[in-house]
Amino acid sequence: MKVLLHVDESTKWKLALGNAKNLLKYGEEYGKEYIVEILANSEAVRELEMAKAKEKGLFGDMEDLAIQAVKFVACRNALKANSILESSLIPFVEIAEAGIAEIVDKQEDGYSYVKP
Repeated sequence: MKVLLHVDESTKWKLALGNAKNLLKYGEEYGKEYIVEILANSEAVRELEMAKAKEKGLFGDMEDLAIQAVKFVACRNALKANSILESSLIPFVEIAEAGIAEIVDKQEDGYSYVKP
């Protein structure tokens, strides 16, 4: 099963990371395989900056999930709107040209859409 978690509010990061963690744990317990992507756009891209993620204590959880093959994606338009340089992002973050297009494309590819 494929799941897209969409985070567009900075206050939703802990919930989204918890959702991803719980989903993977459930999959392990019940023999289900989940492919998980977390897409950040709007103001939520700020927490994908290395310094900010470490400051807020999110980096460890993000890194643990990335090790478990969770894909982290930032919207390039949101990065520009928030004056964030791609070079300042956590190393494992990938870039989508437009967050909305990523959401639509993933749904077309069979991803379940979840917005914590």
